[in-house]
Order: sequence, then C-alpha cells, then structure tokens
Amino acid sequence: MEFIRLIFKNTLRNPRRTVLTILSIGVSLFLVSTLQAVLNSLYRAGHSSSNPHLRVVVHRATSITQSLPEADRGRIAEVPGVKYLVGITWFGGQYKDPSNFFANFAADTDNFEKVYDDFDIPTDELAAWKKERTAALVGQPLMQKYHWKIGDRITLKSTIYPISPEFIIRAVYTDPGDPSQAQSLFFHYKYFDELMGRPGQVGTFTVKVDSAQDVPKVMAAIDAVFHNTDAETKTETEQAFALSFTQMLGNVKLLLTAISAAVIFTILLVVGNTMAMSIRERTNEVAVLKTLGFARQTILFLLVGEAIVIAVLGGLAGGLGAMLTYSFVRMTINISRAFGLVLGVIASVLSGYGAWALFGGPSAASGWLKGVRYAATVIASIVGLAVGYGFYIAAGFVINIGGFFSDFGVNWATLGLCMLIAGGVGLVSSVLPALRASRVSIAEALRFVG
Repeated sequence: MEFIRLIFKNTLRNPRRTVLTILSIGVSLFLVSTLQAVLNSLYRAGHSSSNPHLRVVVHRATSITQSLPEADRGRIAEVPGVKYLVGITWFGGQYKDPSNFFANFAADTDNFEKVYDDFDIPTDELAAWKKERTAALVGQPLMQKYHWKIGDRITLKSTIYPISPEFIIRAVYTDPGDPSQAQSLFFHYKYFDELMGRPGQVGTFTVKVDSAQDVPKVMAAIDAVFHNTDAETKTETEQAFALSFTQMLGNVKLLLTAISAAVIFTILLVVGNTMAMSIRERTNEVAVLKTLGFARQTILFLLVGEAIVIAVLGGLAGGLGAMLTYSFVRMTINISRAFGLVLGVIASVLSGYGAWALFGGPSAASGWLKGVRYAATVIASIVGLAVGYGFYIAAGFVINIGGFFSDFGVNWATLGLCMLIAGGVGLVSSVLPALRASRVSIAEALRFVG
C-alpha cells in the first residue's frame, strides 16, 4: 500500500509534464472513442431488431433507389412461407428545418403490427392510426425530442418528392428490445400515393416469414417469381439490407480502424519519449533507492506503475470525457445552441491551461518570454472556445440527422477499451527505460548524484 501511495506522489513531482501528458493522451483517446462510436452506430443497424431473422426485405435488384410496382404485393403474398408483408417507402421528410431530420416512411397499415411485432403500440392508438388517413405513428424518442403529443399536427417537407403533407399524431410506439431504434415516423401509404397522383410504386416490401428455416427458401422463391421481369427483385435479410447502406460508404471499418491504430501509435511515441525522459532524469534517485536497500523489482514496479497511472488517467479523461460530452450534446442540442458555450468554455480552459503549462518554467518568469506565455495562453483559450462551440454544433447536427447516428454516443464498452489501450500504452512505453534504470549498478548510478 505504501508503494501505491509513493507511485501517486511521484506522478505529481513534475505537475506540468504530468498534466500535458494526460491531456495529450486524453485528446487522442477522445478521438479513438469518437471513431469507435461511429463504428458502433454504423454497424449496429443490422442487429437492431429483437427478431430480425424472421423478416426479409424485397427491393429492386438493380438499385435500392428504384421502386417496385405496388401490384407485386399479391404475387409476393402467394409465395409459400410468407406470413405477412408490408410495403415501405422512404419519404425523406424534414420537420420545419433541414437540421430536424429523422427517418419517415409511407407504410401499409393492414399488417404493420404483425410484421413489426417487436414494436409496442397501445391497442387503442394503433386502431386510431389505422382508421385515419392522415394519421401518423411516431417513435417515443421523437415525441420527447420535439415535445409532441397525441393530436398534434405536423408537416413534413420531402427532400425527394414535391409534396409537403400534414399529419396528425395518433399513435406512439416503443421498441423494448432496442429503445434507440424507435426514432421513426410512419404514415399511410394510400395517403402518400394519393398525393403523388397514384403512381402505384413502393420502395420495398418487408416480409415476415413463418419460421427461420423458411427464410432461405422464401428469399429464393420471391426472386424466382420476378426473374426475367421488368422489375427483378433482390431479397435479403433485414440485417443484410441495413448493412448495405453502410457498405455503400466503402470499407469504413478498415479506414476508421487504421486511423485509430495511427492515433494509438502516436500516443505510444509521445508517452514513451516522456517516460524515457522522466526516468533518465531520476537515475540519481534510483541510486539512492538501491543504496537504501530497495530491490530491483520494487524499483521497476514504481517506475512502470507511475507510467501506467498517468496513462490510465489520460485514458479516463479521454474516454469518460467523450461519453459525457456526447451525452451533454444529445440532451441539450434541441433546447438551445447556447449550451454549446459551456463546452466551448471547458475547451477554452483546457487549451489555455495547456499553453500556460507548456510555456512555463523559470525562463518565463520575466522578460519577453513572459509576454509570449500570456499571449499563447490567450490565443489558445480563444481557439479552444471556437473549437469547443464548433464541435458542439457539428456533433449536434450528426446526432440530429437520425438514421445510423440516431443513438450516437460512447458506451461503457468503448470506455473500457480506452482504459485498456491507455494501460497498455503506459506499460509498453515504460518497460524498456524502467528495466534499464532498475538494472544500473549503484556505482554507475551515483555518478548522476549532485
């Protein structure tokens, strides 16, 4: 226990170096946490449903942007193994402002609750939604986000179609299996088709299959029905369909992983250089410790332990900071953009303190270097304020666009990963210089004394 206390005291022997090291690790792992949050948001779409293996999606074989004839519904329903199906058309509507974007669809209402049986919709509200042509079914998170209530009238302006229909909110749904997925709005396909002049076109058909064993056969049978027709289909599982949107972006996973690896390697170099410098400066202390009877293993433990503590504190600052930051943005972005100033002030303080510590030392106590220190601190504070506020606006926009990023944020698993990376960086960066210092003889080490 005494050794643990000694390790923590050693981290404070050079506060400027310790703080700057923690900040550099924290900023780097903040970036790693953000990249991991992007990956989680992109690839969780294919695993969102509590019962995804019983739903398949039928879309145009040539492109998912091309629609299917609504009349194909009957032929799909006749395929053995098909239990229920619903036509779904992406509407792409915006509420009041382009930044208020969320997923919204024109959907068949007949068997909607049977196909999407993981949605929890009150029976009376479901009946009201089905009964009224202009009614809308809205996810509970959207109701809270825009402060809507049952009976409110809203208008969506489509980014795809030349219409701006008005809806009345009649039903609210939740997804107990994954609450983050209840962020969509559904309205009547017949209402949409009427406003469009009855073209009779549907984006996709979502099919509920009898059993998991029937899924491959149903997929093959549906595509066989429309083979060599004017509208050939491609049927795939709900997971594969959701992930196909991510695949359009290319190998995002490899790209973000490579960036994360580069960031971690940079951290390793920075921390390794810092720890090598710190341990080299304390060679005289190692001589004193050995003279007092400290074993080589104990000295190694103290030096490596100090590096790990500093690195873990940096990892905690980066990972936990990212978690709290994105949670703060999510909670406040729809209340007032002025809350971004809070984040800006925090970034300003950190940047200003970093510049103040960086230009510290006896040489900056007077003369022109003192003026440089003050100027650097002021400039860093202003830049930090601008970056913090800009980051708040950018992160809020990403969170508000819905879709893949509707639940954007850092989870506990990512925080644990950051702590693991930080601990590993601290261990790897300090082992070699600590081994070298612990193996030096007393006679050689005493040369550095005085």
